[in-house]
Amino acid sequence: MSMIPGMLFIFLIGSAGYGVFRRLSWPVPAILGSLAFAALVNLAGYYPTFPLHWMSRYSNIVIGAYIGLRINRASVRLLRSLILPAIIVSCGMLFLSLLGGTILYRMADFSLGTALLGATTGGIAEMALLAISFGADTASVTLLQIFRLLSAILATPMICRLWSLRSGALKASSQTSTAVDMQKSVQQNETTLHTRVTGLLLLALVATAGALVGYALNLPVGLLTGSIIFVALGNLLGVPFSSLPEFMRILAQIGLGVVVASHITSQTLSGFLAHAALIVLSTGTMLLLSILLGMLLHRMTGWDYPTCLLSTSLGGISQMSIIAEDMGADPLKVSILQTVRLVTILLVLPPLYAYLLTS
Repeated sequence: MSMIPGMLFIFLIGSAGYGVFRRLSWPVPAILGSLAFAALVNLAGYYPTFPLHWMSRYSNIVIGAYIGLRINRASVRLLRSLILPAIIVSCGMLFLSLLGGTILYRMADFSLGTALLGATTGGIAEMALLAISFGADTASVTLLQIFRLLSAILATPMICRLWSLRSGALKASSQTSTAVDMQKSVQQNETTLHTRVTGLLLLALVATAGALVGYALNLPVGLLTGSIIFVALGNLLGVPFSSLPEFMRILAQIGLGVVVASHITSQTLSGFLAHAALIVLSTGTMLLLSILLGMLLHRMTGWDYPTCLLSTSLGGISQMSIIAEDMGADPLKVSILQTVRLVTILLVLPPLYAYLLTS
């Protein structure tokens, strides 16, 4: 199968997986669905041969722009009153990431890079990109991240409900409109087609420029990191960016799932299953400590339990923000603290990991 037909074939397979997972309302369908379907093709021996780096580069830049757009003036203003909670959550998640990675590295035969990235409480997409950059076992990292995310999505809402019922704190959120306002803050100039197109072109130029600078400076995952930094700075300086079209982010996630699936072989899967008990133990330990971190946040701030638990959850930003509205938590605080947690991890841990893996 030649390059272009092969690329289209596997991308269509990934898109079909996204459609099925989305229909079933499963979490992160664009990544998990495309990954699952493309991995099945690879395990069956029909994965086509074509250059994967273009998909990886596109995913780096688009996901970096998406994260950078979340760092805006509204979030920074509110963050001033959330400095202590942000420090607690960020430091706690850095500790959990390093602890989980150490457990996997000491007790299993994962490489140091695979163990650290597999346990890091970042997003699936970001950790997969880091794994590719550091030469870690991308398939194992992704499988570890998927297990962590699914565990958090399943466990956190149940714990929130139990604690809310026990404390009588379950109530409708009064902050939803504020959260919506935050989400719309990057869309305030999108009143006409011309401004939307102009804002999107500016976003593409700034994100690409940042990616190129990050790559030229040899930053860890330079394309991703550079894109995040440049877009965030532009956002804070008032550059009239348009919000990232949803289909572009979905295409980036599908592409990433397809790239990761190319690394999933029968040997990788059997090696992962051989450490199932240890992975459950490591993830369970991290989940328990994240709950304790939520309890600490509750004691220090007086916020309700759902807001604290979701702010310190091992899950992703979008998933926890959505769950927050359903659980009567404050989705704005959850979104901001989860964003700070992710950005801190992406800015602090890659240089540390680069040092550890080269020393």
